[in-house]
Amino acid sequence: MSLSAGCQSAFKSLYDRYHHALYRKTFQILQSTSETEDIIQEAFIILWEKRQEIDTERPLGPWLFTVTFNRALNSLKKKLREKSKTAAAAELQASEEDLLLLETRWQVLEAAISQLSPQKKRVFQLCKMEGRTYEETSQMMGISRYTVKEYLGEVMHSIREYVSKNMIVDTTMMLLLIYLF
Repeated sequence: MSLSAGCQSAFKSLYDRYHHALYRKTFQILQSTSETEDIIQEAFIILWEKRQEIDTERPLGPWLFTVTFNRALNSLKKKLREKSKTAAAAELQASEEDLLLLETRWQVLEAAISQLSPQKKRVFQLCKMEGRTYEETSQMMGISRYTVKEYLGEVMHSIREYVSKNMIVDTTMMLLLIYLF
């Protein structure tokens, strides 16, 4: 009697023949005894369920190794997704706190910018926010390149003063100011 006919002794013979090698290879991938046992058990369950569809004239070793390998990879992918979700949730919580702090800092910076004259505000917008050169800004505004440079110097000084008076300046705020200027 053969496996495809439902012979349990043929199944046990296959189990005894391949279990150890499957265990060794799967454990190398998963590094977990319980997961390895689960994967191998699933592979043999699939073998039993598909016993009538499988060509038993061909060796079953490669089929079993393929099934266990694919299951082990799926298990690793699942663990990776779960770790990513956990890490993302922790990062999201931390980033919400960071966002509140950053929002406060940004509000102080916006308030400092709002104190500027319209001309200086426009120079700041063009040069620092839009990344335009002094030359482009001077042409757009109809003022000299030298005036653009002077305005930016005054703007920097004015913003630094405002921020230092209205907020405790920490490393992050200083880096933000350095980045903008």
